[in-house]
Amino acid sequence: MKIFNLLIFVFLNFACFAENYQKPNESKIDWVTKIENYFNSELDSVKSDFTQVSSRGNVSTGKIFLKRKKGLMKLYYNDPNPNVAIVKDYKLTHFDRDLKEKTIISVYSSPLAFFLEKKIDLKENIKIVSLDESSDSVTVTLKKKGDEDEGAITLLFSKNPLRLKGWVIMENNNYGRKTQIVLENAQFNAAFSDKEFDKFFLIDSDKK
Repeated sequence: MKIFNLLIFVFLNFACFAENYQKPNESKIDWVTKIENYFNSELDSVKSDFTQVSSRGNVSTGKIFLKRKKGLMKLYYNDPNPNVAIVKDYKLTHFDRDLKEKTIISVYSSPLAFFLEKKIDLKENIKIVSLDESSDSVTVTLKKKGDEDEGAITLLFSKNPLRLKGWVIMENNNYGRKTQIVLENAQFNAAFSDKEFDKFFLIDSDKK
């Protein structure tokens, strides 16, 4: 159940809360527009390995499948982690491969819903807590308006070209737990079947 609770935490909380909000300057406002255009016009699907690190230093690896505008997402964890998490029809199905048990919850109000909106508007229901850029990367920290106590999500991007690199999730200040997911060997806009999101056991490497 600890692993399942971590999964629920990942899907139901925002990350990396910044205490001091600074109003973005003009260049940062431009990055907001670029990030919106990236999600709405450029990012169709992602197929990638990932590494997940918790605030306690626990490390899991696996494969992620995402079809953003279709509202589909799957995280398949490598052994010894027996978990599979699939989002479909705004429901999160958690499946334990060892116990062969599944649990279904709604994710409509979760940060995951932000990823899966057909059109993303960072100025509508999302509060931009901070936006920072370095020579080769951009990070933007977001939280849902009206849920100031629920933590935040920080999205990590490379700059040239703009590509999603991963995200960091932090629970509210009462707990301070955070989880980071880093995408590795990512294939953006790769073609794969929607049937991938109906499978609990198999990923591509398992198919015969």
